[in-house]
Amino acid sequence: MISPEDLFLALEANGIRRFAGVPDSLLKDLCAFITDNVPEDAHVITANEGNAIALASGWYLGTGEPALVYM
Repeated sequence: MISPEDLFLALEANGIRRFAGVPDSLLKDLCAFITDNVPEDAHVITANEGNAIALASGWYLGTGEPALVYM
């Protein structure tokens, strides 16, 4: 299994610097790592999955930078 840190570093190396999603018990280690290592303005915990998709899509359309959605 890949560690949250290794996944985060791989994402960062590929230009992913924005995160949005709904925390889940299966993703708790990744969510904790993102919360601890990403500035508040680059990580949004959303109320539902649709909001996370909308936020990441809007970020991409507005800036051209990809965002990661976790759910």
